Amino acid sequence: MILIFYAFAREIGPFKRRLKNRRPLEHRDLRGFRAEVAGTEIAAIATGIGIRRARDAARRAFEVYPDIELAIGAGIAGALTSGLGPGDLVLADRVIVHHAADDEAEHVTAIDAEHLSQLGRMLHGAGLRYSSGAILTSHRVLPGSVEKRRAKERTGAIAVDMETASIASEAGARGIPFASVRTIIDAADDEVVGAGLADEDGRVSPLAATGHLIRNPGEIFKLPRMMLNLNRATRSLADALEVIAWRGEMPPNARGRAAGKNRR
Repeated sequence: MILIFYAFAREIGPFKRRLKNRRPLEHRDLRGFRAEVAGTEIAAIATGIGIRRARDAARRAFEVYPDIELAIGAGIAGALTSGLGPGDLVLADRVIVHHAADDEAEHVTAIDAEHLSQLGRMLHGAGLRYSSGAILTSHRVLPGSVEKRRAKERTGAIAVDMETASIASEAGARGIPFASVRTIIDAADDEVVGAGLADEDGRVSPLAATGHLIRNPGEIFKLPRMMLNLNRATRSLADALEVIAWRGEMPPNARGRAAGKNRR
């Protein structure tokens, strides 16, 4: 079985829609879905946003599903280097945890080189380009270029999210192979619209959003671009997860989706 962890529904939506035989998870304490792809059982687990929620969801999932071939931390991420843009794929070779009170990385978890190489070959073989480097797991959204570049200087990470380190740590404690597959939604110089407005499920309260836009009217014009970037990132993630689920190949009716796409 392969476990795929994601923070909120919009991240996994395009991949989920490509699975024809999906069904809800059976366990009441877990949210997500299951499906069988090319003879392999896949369970996608929703964690909610943030370090603590990801840790709690990973612990429950590993208790419910003990026979796991691979655990994948998947979803969107922010770029910390100018070489990455919306839709670009990132395979983490190590995961770094950094908290607000610390100036240095608190903990670094290396990703097994063999598993990283195997996934890289799968993506490359399907025509999907990717970058490899450190993923920083932050306790909060890094909203602008100043904070992003400061994080890059402190940790050497090329991208930032809010869940990967928790899942990697729980998998490592149980000897479960782990990989991180992320796609970029915002470039290093992009400002994150409405940073911090989303709840743990990725939902934004209309009242909170309205209040934020009243206080920051200029951000209204940034929303269409943000949604385009989100759509591009989630389609890119779906391509990568589909390749991994199919052991390095796209299904026959989907091979054309990867052709001609410009990814790193």
